[in-house]
Amino acid sequence: MTKIRIERNSEWNNKARAIGIYINGEKVGTINDGETQEYEVENCEHEIFAKIDWCRSPKIKLNLTENEIKTLKLSGFKYGKWILPTLLGIMLLYYLGKYALNTDLNFLIWIVVIGFLYPFYFLTFGKNRYLILTEKGNKNELQHRV
Repeated sequence: MTKIRIERNSEWNNKARAIGIYINGEKVGTINDGETQEYEVENCEHEIFAKIDWCRSPKIKLNLTENEIKTLKLSGFKYGKWILPTLLGIMLLYYLGKYALNTDLNFLIWIVVIGFLYPFYFLTFGKNRYLILTEKGNKNELQHRV
């Protein structure tokens, strides 16, 4: 039995949303936060990508042989789980400094504004790289792109 196994990382920024899995252009299912799904496929080349709302992962191609199981790892964009909590921490620091310590920390506002440009990129121009789908088992877990 030839299968494609997809393991989704648990991330707080996409926790409440299911991600659609597409094989050869057809939606074959959805995967929830921290879940692992397996899909039976034929022995041939397949094009796979994941999609959430208007954003998706780059398409990858897998050539599967008889009784082979390929495992893919699915996650959000790079640094996605760290950037927003960091920016919220900087905002908290700003308000604490301004109202509790009566200190001028206006430069922190600019850091937050510039920091929000990173996730904004993945929601707009980089929407086809919002999700990362990599083949697990490779030493470097390199990302395959079409």
